[in-house]
Amino acid sequence: MKLLAKMLALVATKFQDKLDRQSKPYFLHCLHVMQTCGLKDENSLCIAIGHDILEDCPEITYEFLKNEFNPIIALGIDRLTKRSDDYDRYTKEVAMFPEIVPIKLADLRHNMDASRLKGLTKKDIDRMEKYMRAYTYLSKI
Repeated sequence: MKLLAKMLALVATKFQDKLDRQSKPYFLHCLHVMQTCGLKDENSLCIAIGHDILEDCPEITYEFLKNEFNPIIALGIDRLTKRSDDYDRYTKEVAMFPEIVPIKLADLRHNMDASRLKGLTKKDIDRMEKYMRAYTYLSKI
């Protein structure tokens, strides 16, 4: 599990100063996704904990992940990276790769957990509705 240890260290370092909406270390979200996705192989665990790194850390690239880890991990993280505001399109793209759907479902479950928020705003409710549509769609895969 050398690659997993390396990915854990990378994600912990890159998100060390980032907080979630509840002012908790964002790294804990990444760890939660990894722990709850239901996958056990090293590549999948690396993808799960690193699922947000391309989206949130512009200095990390697909090529870096491919060279430092392997093409499977790089591709999985790349496929989970949202690059546009069209969330429905993004959800359909994720659905084309069933091997990463459990990771996205774990991410969505954690992102929809209202107990992680300090209070619910209209924006939070709208975001949760969007996530629920995606979760429902991906759950059928």
